[in-house]
Amino acid sequence: MSDFTASNGIKVENHGGNWDRTTIHFSGEVLGLTEERKNARDMVFEDEDYVALREFFQAEADVRLGRWRWPENPEYVVYPHRRVLHEATGGSWDVDALSGTRAPRIALAAYEAWQDVRFPKPWREAKTGEVWAVTRCGGAEHPMVVEGDAFVDLKPGEGDRRLAFQRDDKLIQRAHRIWPEESK
Repeated sequence: MSDFTASNGIKVENHGGNWDRTTIHFSGEVLGLTEERKNARDMVFEDEDYVALREFFQAEADVRLGRWRWPENPEYVVYPHRRVLHEATGGSWDVDALSGTRAPRIALAAYEAWQDVRFPKPWREAKTGEVWAVTRCGGAEHPMVVEGDAFVDLKPGEGDRRLAFQRDDKLIQRAHRIWPEESK
């Protein structure tokens, strides 16, 4: 886009670049500026600064609109009402349908990345020997010890079988370390 008129009447023209710079020309009356700067202003940006500004304003809009943009694939946006949108095509998926075969894997990956940002999962970084209180699948909280990449029940169940599952198990809803105690 090279020409744009903003809602306040200011016209913005992208004059392109010379080598590694982009020139933006603003025109239109801006109250409070001197007479010679009132109607026309040029700003020259280094190309890297221009890219940074574009991303800054997009991030600002994302915050204002309550959405999260996936850093790895910025064309995928997650909305708080459990919806993933692919901006390039307009395709969107309800999160509840993401596990089905109709939804692309990348939409599911975007939603899971958003979940990790919105709801941190400190138990994924648990270290061998630590004891955590783990709640999985809406069940009761269980004290578990970390052995390698797994949580293992502190006490054997029937027939000396111990409950165990991976630290990155998607069914873990919450967990907190109980030993060693967190330092304050």
